[in-house]
Amino acid sequence: MRAVRIGKLDKRIEIGDVEEVRQENGRYEEEFVSYHKCWARVHPLSGSEKFAAQQIESELTHRVEIRYFPGIRPQQVIKYGSRTFEIEAVIDLDEQHREMHLDCVEVVGDG
Repeated sequence: MRAVRIGKLDKRIEIGDVEEVRQENGRYEEEFVSYHKCWARVHPLSGSEKFAAQQIESELTHRVEIRYFPGIRPQQVIKYGSRTFEIEAVIDLDEQHREMHLDCVEVVGDG
């Protein structure tokens, strides 16, 4: 059983959902709705990890490592500064409820 090394979680992220919210004018617009804020390690996938991801027809670009938090699921979104990532896979590392790996695709051109 390995413990999460706190020092490696050095990036502040926000996990949430993109939902259609009705505006005062009656129109619906997509808005980010926060679910969880936490410290994380955000890093691009290595060449071998990208190759493995391509074998399952995925365009994964990054892995985000966080402490375990229940309820995080694929299709949620991660905000990291001005960058946005879509969660494709959620892995409870060693099924110990201590650390999670979130395999993600960076959304390019999103403001």
